[in-house]
Amino acid sequence: MVNIFKLVRSYFLKRQLRFDVLTSFFILQIITAISIMFYMYSANKETLIDFSDKMMEDLSDSKIDSINHHFKGVQNSVALGSYLINRPQDVDINNKKLVEYMIGTVKQYPYLESVFIGMETGRFMQVKLLGEGSTYRSLTTKLLPKNATIAVRILDRGENHKEETWYYLNQEGKVLEQEKLPDFEITFDHRVREWYNKAMQMETQIWTDIYIFSTTKLPGVATAHPLQNESGKYIGAIGSDIPLTSLSGILKNNSVKGLAMIINKKGEIVAHPTEKNTARVVNTADTQLVTLEEFGDKVSFNSYKSFISTQEHRFIFDYDSSQYIATYKEFDQSFFKNWIFTVITPMDVFIGKVKSTQEKCLLISLGILFLSIFVVGLIAHRIARPINALADQANRITSFDLSDVDEVRSGIVEIQKLQSSISRMRHSLSSFGKFVPKALVRKLIDKGIDVKVGGKMKNVTLLFTDIAGFTTISETYPADKLMNHLSDYFDEMTQIIIDENGTVDKYIGDAIMSFWGAPGNDKDHALHACKSALLCQRRLLDLNRKWGFEKKPILFTRMGLHTGDVIVGNLGSTERLNYTAIGDSVNLAARLEGVNKNYGSCVIISQATYKHIQDYAVVRPLDVVAVKGKNEGIKIFELIALQNTDPLLLPTNEQLKFTEQFARGFTLYLEQRWDEAIEAFKDIQLRYPEDIPCRLYIERCEAYKKTPPGADWDGVNHLHSK
Repeated sequence: MVNIFKLVRSYFLKRQLRFDVLTSFFILQIITAISIMFYMYSANKETLIDFSDKMMEDLSDSKIDSINHHFKGVQNSVALGSYLINRPQDVDINNKKLVEYMIGTVKQYPYLESVFIGMETGRFMQVKLLGEGSTYRSLTTKLLPKNATIAVRILDRGENHKEETWYYLNQEGKVLEQEKLPDFEITFDHRVREWYNKAMQMETQIWTDIYIFSTTKLPGVATAHPLQNESGKYIGAIGSDIPLTSLSGILKNNSVKGLAMIINKKGEIVAHPTEKNTARVVNTADTQLVTLEEFGDKVSFNSYKSFISTQEHRFIFDYDSSQYIATYKEFDQSFFKNWIFTVITPMDVFIGKVKSTQEKCLLISLGILFLSIFVVGLIAHRIARPINALADQANRITSFDLSDVDEVRSGIVEIQKLQSSISRMRHSLSSFGKFVPKALVRKLIDKGIDVKVGGKMKNVTLLFTDIAGFTTISETYPADKLMNHLSDYFDEMTQIIIDENGTVDKYIGDAIMSFWGAPGNDKDHALHACKSALLCQRRLLDLNRKWGFEKKPILFTRMGLHTGDVIVGNLGSTERLNYTAIGDSVNLAARLEGVNKNYGSCVIISQATYKHIQDYAVVRPLDVVAVKGKNEGIKIFELIALQNTDPLLLPTNEQLKFTEQFARGFTLYLEQRWDEAIEAFKDIQLRYPEDIPCRLYIERCEAYKKTPPGADWDGVNHLHSK
């Protein structure tokens, strides 16, 4: 029994190549099939998600355009109607041209509540379509004449009298009945309504906020256009109102099987496809919209919470074991402020068929697999896959590609030895690669350059980073956990630097020194360095949220960047070299990192760096400083955002306005216009009370007002600390 076991064991350990190839091929085919299926599923899923993003984006644009058209048509019609009225007497039931226009408008736009005209004299005229089963105004239990389809309301409110008459017309505009309301039922006064006052005050066509209509008690919006007499005096306003429920039809009909609705930035529902009333009256007059949470749609509410927390306009989220894809698209702010069109669709709508197709492909793949095994048995003697795999590994190592690979498993002694040697070589080089920039080594290997002591002058951009308050953190956090925490931080920051063509020179405690423009040439090295700095700060925000949840120390990093000529090369001895940069520019970049402390900033760049990226950079000037050890001053800037590069780094309108205002205040300060500068910085301080530079410049200006600088003052601030 023991001998049989030994024979079997010996056979498997030193098996024939034919048997090995057949077995290996079978396993590899299974792995390949599974990998392909997984890849196809992932790729198809990703493609469909991208396609769904495009569909939902197109749907959002289409619906917003449709809704805008919905409103703009009414807006234009109201504007045209304003030319029919020049005096209060024109607002009359006997003004055939005016009545025909108003009837034509409500017929053309059946989703309108009504068209109305209000005069400063107190006269008011309103035209609306009558629904089936409409009743008289004062006799709410009595139906109107069968052929009545249009109602015209005439209201006169003078100082000592009020009179309201309703005329009921047929389809041809002929008056069938009229009804005069008793005085106690006349409560409406258009001169206190928002649409009238806003149009008269702004003297232009306006849209109101959402409010409750006086006749139907439904929520909606109104547009109004002021009326002028022949002398140019404003005598009233013409307008029309649109109920929000009229948008439900637009929201219902969409090409994506999902929920489309309109909300505002507070999470309140403006319009919903279910035609439910999404507003209520509070305090007898004010309007309050129903929130998503109150509405009871938990999927929509969770989607909105994700949108608020991430500020991403397209994203995928999970709820109740299902995945959904959501799109949020803002309306034109000049038309309806704070309105957002949103579409939420279950993910299975797009990828459900992919899952079904995947199962069928799996069955087909299994059939092909067994057929392939038979064919491979005929040509097994020509296959030497393990040897080729080892050759590929060796080629990757010669290119200094030291990433882990699946080791070749073989019972062939020579292949086992070769695999073992290659693995040890890879692990040894991988350990060595942690001490030098891999990009540098690959370049030397590709060009066959001999590594030796020496360097050359190059123009580069240098970045120094440092963690604020790290000493305090190190004193209060366990050393072993701190090392792991710092390693996670370095991994994230280093990867961003490498991805942006940067070279990490060294780690100095909790600090990182890196540069761009060497060893490889990079004409945009300043832009790549600044992009890396902002991406690192953005990534650090995400990490700090995660670390805060994990009860780990929050890390805040300050960064300094400078562009200049340095000596770059291999420094050290013949036994041990370090690829690094030296020179005055290196010292200046390091100093700028520390200067952040004086201004409460995160990323400071020198004027030399700014000159290279001024077409992209959104910055604010911080000061003109002479760092410690220098007499000559340089202008420094706080880097806030970058335009025309990464979408993640684009500036907001608020940031653009802030930098423009601060730059103006800084210019006034340099021109010694102290009072104007103080006023400019105080205006900024009203919105940003914690901004250190604003407070600093206000204090400086106050001081210079009391003790003016000399005629040779150049604005340079001499720093006496690193």
